[in-house]
Amino acid sequence: MPEETRDLSAVRTALRRLYKDISGYDIPRDEEKAIRERRGSPTYGEINVGSVQKLIEHLELGADDVVYDLGSGVGKMVLQVAMTTPVRKCVGIEMAPSRHQGARAALARARELGLLRARECEFYRGDFMEAALADATVIYTCSTTFSDRLMRRLTLKLSTLSPGLRFITTRHPIVRHGFEEVGELRLDMSWHRRSPVFIYRLPSKSRERRAPRSNIKRP
Repeated sequence: MPEETRDLSAVRTALRRLYKDISGYDIPRDEEKAIRERRGSPTYGEINVGSVQKLIEHLELGADDVVYDLGSGVGKMVLQVAMTTPVRKCVGIEMAPSRHQGARAALARARELGLLRARECEFYRGDFMEAALADATVIYTCSTTFSDRLMRRLTLKLSTLSPGLRFITTRHPIVRHGFEEVGELRLDMSWHRRSPVFIYRLPSKSRERRAPRSNIKRP
């Protein structure tokens, strides 16, 4: 990726180009229905470009990191990380087909333009509760509209992953399942300025368990 695109204004310009005709705010009713039937929420929102940069700097993402965005929408957060950091892998998982296709289209454009710094960047369609996340070092999720039940299930699932995992969420876990809170940021989102973002870490002393097998199909 060219050096100049690491500048925040250049990143904004690049993302506008990649997403010139792509939006995640409106999806077909059948997709909304399918998401609700899986106990998810079709409500859409995005973390701002400047806020992603602040999160990247706070986490000090590096070449050994594998970053997942659970409920990645059209993939803006994933692509910004992939464009501005040399992480080993950056992955988005999204249930809505139309949002997933938008993310895939933006990724194809980014590859054509040579904008990616991450060694790997992919988007998968499916329920993130069924995904294998064993290689994750950082997991982000915009969980503001998640039900208590989903937060419990998600936190339990993530607690089976490797010690040292950092879990970034826009709402507190209902039960921490061994995670320790290690930070809190106030970041601008599409729905609210200075929205709280909580950072948890799975301590090294936590017992590892086998991660669930994935039912997410690769594209």
